[in-house]
Amino acid sequence: MTSASSSSLDFHGLLCQTLTQLRNRWPLGWPGLPVVLNACVAKHWPNARPASRDAVAMLDAALAMAEHMEVLARHSAYEPHYHNRLHTADALVSLAWLLHALQAQGYAVADDWAACLLLSVTSHDALHPGGANSHLQEFEWQSVQLLQRMATQHGVSAQWLDTASHLILHTDPALVAANHDKVKHHRFEMRKDWAVVLMNEADILASATESFGPQLGYALASEWEYRQHPLHAVVGTDAGRLQFLSALRFSTPASMALHLPHDVAQQIANLSQA
Repeated sequence: MTSASSSSLDFHGLLCQTLTQLRNRWPLGWPGLPVVLNACVAKHWPNARPASRDAVAMLDAALAMAEHMEVLARHSAYEPHYHNRLHTADALVSLAWLLHALQAQGYAVADDWAACLLLSVTSHDALHPGGANSHLQEFEWQSVQLLQRMATQHGVSAQWLDTASHLILHTDPALVAANHDKVKHHRFEMRKDWAVVLMNEADILASATESFGPQLGYALASEWEYRQHPLHAVVGTDAGRLQFLSALRFSTPASMALHLPHDVAQQIANLSQA
């Protein structure tokens, strides 16, 4: 993981450097999700693992999930072109920088919440088959069921397992706008509703950037074509990207520090003039 900086502008630049490094090693030379997860853990806890027993259990479960996903990929005949291990790595790195940006602005992030978010992001697309849900939370429930089996084996408490399951279920794109609406008039603090929004922002952060978003749109188009999704011919086009960007929401102080709303607005203006 790239070293930290006190400048929010540097946050954005260093995040993009890390996302570029991941792409330079995908798929040949791929270090594996456990390596990416451990780098994110080291970024948040640079000196020692957290003292909280709950946090340690969640981090152990996250590592087991990351290892399991690598095994699944090695034995699978098909890995989705977008919802793959690179996407999970993108979301993990994005979350790590969002948490870093929060702390740099003086917002408290308790160890248990940070560990729960890392577990949830690692697990959120664990069994994604490619394509899109045919009904609400279809793929998210599959990931939750796998998480519940994995987390129980590693001693994750019922409370934190319920919270992680809630976060994953609310990554369904159909719920994202309502998730942001729920916190719209509330000050940021680390609780379930804001954690959901952090998950949503980490999930799409790479796609929201000008550097990586268009290529990720092409990857999603390829995945949707493979699954015969009716919108596969649109999602990778300029019109599809404009629609995607126009629907994005950012609510956390972290996404503001990374200048995501400004960057997205500039991309929308450029595409609208093209």
